[in-house]
Amino acid sequence: MTSTNAGRKRMNAKTYTADDQALGQIAREAEAKLAAKRAARNEAREIRMRELEKQQKENEEKQDRIYELTNDIPKTSMRQFGGGSSRRGSEDSTTDEGSREMRSQLAELDEKYKKAMMGTAQLHNEKQSLVYEVELLKDQLEEREEEVIECQREFRDKCKELESKKRSYRDLETEFKNLKMQVEQRDKLIEENGLAIVISDEGEWTLVKAAAPNGPLTAGLPTMGMVNSRLASEADTSLEAPASVLEENQHLKAELKKLTDQLEEERSKKKNSEDNQIFQANGPEMQLYEIQREASKQIHEYKLKLQKAEQDIATLEGSVNRLDSQVKRYRAEAEDSEKLEDELKQEKRKLMRELREAQSQIEELRNHNSHLQKRLEKMKQSRSALVKQSMIHMRTWHLLHSFPFFQLHFFLFLSYIKPFFPPHRLSVRSFLWFLYKTNEQKKWDQCSALKH
Repeated sequence: MTSTNAGRKRMNAKTYTADDQALGQIAREAEAKLAAKRAARNEAREIRMRELEKQQKENEEKQDRIYELTNDIPKTSMRQFGGGSSRRGSEDSTTDEGSREMRSQLAELDEKYKKAMMGTAQLHNEKQSLVYEVELLKDQLEEREEEVIECQREFRDKCKELESKKRSYRDLETEFKNLKMQVEQRDKLIEENGLAIVISDEGEWTLVKAAAPNGPLTAGLPTMGMVNSRLASEADTSLEAPASVLEENQHLKAELKKLTDQLEEERSKKKNSEDNQIFQANGPEMQLYEIQREASKQIHEYKLKLQKAEQDIATLEGSVNRLDSQVKRYRAEAEDSEKLEDELKQEKRKLMRELREAQSQIEELRNHNSHLQKRLEKMKQSRSALVKQSMIHMRTWHLLHSFPFFQLHFFLFLSYIKPFFPPHRLSVRSFLWFLYKTNEQKKWDQCSALKH
């Protein structure tokens, strides 16, 4: 039983150490990430401070330049006004008054500028102090978060230890109940059969018949309760007087020897007694032997049952650990599958969006194709109309050259349109040119109509 309990404890310790290692690795990774973030934040803070120092130096240089320029302006104005007064004499007193007003205004502006610069410098310093306080608060917040994480990890460890202690307590409680039941059954069997327990010097106990019909077999022998009461009383006295422990121990050993001697004498007397007495005594001895054998059988059966129960508990614990590992693996697989499902959903949305865009492009291209086909049909119709008109013009030209009657009418037509042409151009060529131009104008009008 102790070996199985030790094995169970070792298995639990192994599982807990694996969990602790995983949690410790996670905590170390989190601490490394926090340290990297803190280092990056410190670097950013240093860079920011350098930039602020540069900006402050540039602002100071600008302020010095502006101050120098403001101080140089009244000197130059004084020189200019002084030179003008030397040239003009006493007649330029008004310019001196104007220069004084300008100087006073410049002095006022200079004071206002200095005050404004002082105010901006103070505001900048306040801003820097507030930024520094904010950074300190952020660092403190991160430290508190780290402490919270550490406390949570310690809490988980304590919870695991508590669970292990609860399990061990339950196991011990079940073992205690089983042993208590076994002891109660043993005492019950001993009481039912009228037996008593005798403990030897070596710690071995034996069952002895308490009473017999022809007299007690173990007359003068103390029962287990008597021995235990004596031992308890002797233990109490030993606690009160520690100096007499050795003497009492020797006294108890002497009493035990006397009792064993008395038992041996009684047994020898019974062996040397008569046959009828032997016959009368053999009955209880056989009954005692049978009771002892039955009790040993029951104890052996209980031991076997206990070993079997311990084996079953060990196998069940192994199956529980195996199922826990399977649950963890299935949980990890479920999380991975959920992640894959989310990724596939995103890809599906992306593909559906691309499909809708492609369908819209296809619809646009179809509409454009139909529009182009309509324009092509219109162009074909206009081309056929132009071909027909050209054929008509060719026929008219052929008639004019083949029949003089048509030439006469043609010349009459020329005389009719004579006001529209100059006299030196009034000929067949000019008439044909007129027809060609009208035809081209019609073509152009048709093309423009198609375009619109």
